Amino acid sequence: MATMAETVTVSLFKNPTTLVECIAYSNFNNYGWQTLYKNYMSNVMKVINIHSDISRLYLLIKLDMNINNLEDTLLTLQIEEKIIQSPDAIQLTNNLKDIMPDADPIYLDLVGEYYAYDNEKLYEFIGQITTNKKSYPRLQEYNERVNHLATVKRLRDNFTVQEFLKMCPDPVNYFKNIKVNSITIHYNESLSYLSDRFNLLSLAKLRAELLKHSFNLSKAVDSLIADPKPVYLKNKRKSFGNRHQINYKTTENIEFLKEIAYLDHKDEILNYIESVKTIHRIQVEEAKCIGNLNTCECCFDNELLTTEVFSCPAGHTFCSSCIKKGTEVAVGGSKVDIKCFANCNEEFNLTMIKSIVDDKLYQRIMRLKQAQEIKAADIEGLETCAFCDYSVILSPDLKIINCLNPECKKETCRQCREESHFPYRCDQIEKAPEVEVRTMIENKMTEVLIRICYYCKRKFVKEDGCNKMTCSCGKQMCYICRQPVDSNYAHFYHQKVMENKCPLYTDENIVHTTAVEAAARLIINELKIKKPELLKNIDINKILPALKKSNNIPTTQKSALDINKVVATVIGQNVEDINNLKDMRSLEPQVKKPKH
Repeated sequence: MATMAETVTVSLFKNPTTLVECIAYSNFNNYGWQTLYKNYMSNVMKVINIHSDISRLYLLIKLDMNINNLEDTLLTLQIEEKIIQSPDAIQLTNNLKDIMPDADPIYLDLVGEYYAYDNEKLYEFIGQITTNKKSYPRLQEYNERVNHLATVKRLRDNFTVQEFLKMCPDPVNYFKNIKVNSITIHYNESLSYLSDRFNLLSLAKLRAELLKHSFNLSKAVDSLIADPKPVYLKNKRKSFGNRHQINYKTTENIEFLKEIAYLDHKDEILNYIESVKTIHRIQVEEAKCIGNLNTCECCFDNELLTTEVFSCPAGHTFCSSCIKKGTEVAVGGSKVDIKCFANCNEEFNLTMIKSIVDDKLYQRIMRLKQAQEIKAADIEGLETCAFCDYSVILSPDLKIINCLNPECKKETCRQCREESHFPYRCDQIEKAPEVEVRTMIENKMTEVLIRICYYCKRKFVKEDGCNKMTCSCGKQMCYICRQPVDSNYAHFYHQKVMENKCPLYTDENIVHTTAVEAAARLIINELKIKKPELLKNIDINKILPALKKSNNIPTTQKSALDINKVVATVIGQNVEDINNLKDMRSLEPQVKKPKH
């Protein structure tokens, strides 16, 4: 059967009628089918939702011939008699699930079809997979893509105001202030949307408005609507771009689609928000008249309805926003017992927390709780994934930790705690000089970013809250200097900088982004002197983390800071070294560029 596949001529690919002809498609050679699937994954999944029994290889060919155009591909499938999955391929796919249980199911379908009639290549493929010489798309990536496409569909086709506001609770301020669009990523999509919505205005006018508002699409739309004297074209303009060009109707970028949904349903969204506020205002007034309002003992909001407050077992009441924020901070510090904010030592009920936080955060809590219980059992041979909280008991002869956490699924070398490099030993991994330099920089940046508990060696990163961290093992340490601390706050200062003490609160941009950048630039500066030739292909700006907009932190959670001193402490350097650093993005004064 393998010989038959090799003798098929190219002309048959215009309309293959058998699986053998599909296998012989020239673009499938040298794992080309895997590359095509990676490139066409979204449209493959969309077509399979409509034609569930279609041959996966045949589908890839049709998408490839139609330049991954979904509309043309679906039209082709209506006209032609499609090839369906073969029983032999389905059987092979089912067998492969035992070898690759964490693989993308559509990828397994493709493997089953491509190797259905070639045992020699099948065994070669299995050998590469089992020795980790070849990677493959994982189930986690597939599930993420399924969820992603479901979100795209909700925003584009099944829009409801309630679901939208869950994704974007404050759309007015969000789209007014955030720079969602950039000239390199969303410019064409933004222009195509404006072209479609304002089809009697010139493209030059639309481009000018985008540029005027720094490519913020919402501001550009508001400005065009408010223009008192628009200059219209004589006839409607044709659609911007050609039919295969990326535009707002085909993009799958969630953030951009949120903005499009907001612009298309703006009146409906604003009316709903106002009606909810009005109803709430009436309910508050009614409750006030009968003395039935409540106060949050954390933020001290004293106009809360009974349905808006929750209590600890001792009766201390808090609003849902404070409980959610407190839970996020606690979980960020790997705490699983969410204590009452009134320091009464009572814990919030997990059922109550589940009703307040989102599913992802609650699942994280449950995984942490499970990991804590397993560790407390002090089981011999217990190992923990280096990238999440998954734990498993392993025999001494096993060298790899296979994580079964669906959100991780990584393989860890048990000895060096890095991603698996089997069948090579830890000391056999060699890298090209430039890769080694980049890895060295990235490793230093990671070292600065991640904290490791001095007692149980658990890795963690703080997302919010103060700098006194409590590990799930119970030990406490300072997030800035990494030293153990007592249960009191004597190690920290707050409103006034003090020698030999660390700030109680810091902006995460300082302890994360700025400190990481400083560590990277120190290495770069050293290499410029010792081995400048290794830096010729290193773009520091592509390695550095993006600067984040500082959160609106309450005044009570802002400590006085000597920024350079804090950064020096975080990365373990002298403050003079930080003072002498040049080109630090996060420490540069914000100077407006002159207009030309």
